[in-house]
Amino acid sequence: MTAIQIAKLITCLLLLSVMNPPQTLAEGKMAKETPGPEPFSDLNLRFSNRPLDPPENLIVQTVPLTDFSVATAMVAPSPQAVIFENDLRQRLAVLTQDETGPLTLFLLAPLPLDPKLPSLVQCAHDRRCETDRTPLTGGLGCLALCLKEQLEAVATNPLPR
Repeated sequence: MTAIQIAKLITCLLLLSVMNPPQTLAEGKMAKETPGPEPFSDLNLRFSNRPLDPPENLIVQTVPLTDFSVATAMVAPSPQAVIFENDLRQRLAVLTQDETGPLTLFLLAPLPLDPKLPSLVQCAHDRRCETDRTPLTGGLGCLALCLKEQLEAVATNPLPR
């Protein structure tokens, strides 16, 4: 090998080590100790322009929300249903409103949700869901945001059975 070939070989090795640095022992140990994603992180809301009735075999509990009324949007069509699902796309609940107006919550997972929903009533009142006519964050969306907070609380801190 000539001196020029050795210099080129060293340059190539240096470039490879800069582009792909070797993993140090500390980095390897930290990568192994880093916990994986939690099974429940946050709920996603999917809106539907029509009322939804989940299949009977999926419903764990039905909660009629007779004490709630929500505003309808003035500018865009109001959503008629909201699907609550986690990051793994597992559906936990469906909040729906039929043409006559009553709201119903279908729980699709065994969540220890208080049937009286006192914190939901307070949240809906504080957010003014009955009068907020904003297309997605008002009306049914407003109530869905309140319910999302409550479902996340019970899903991450389930009560002992």
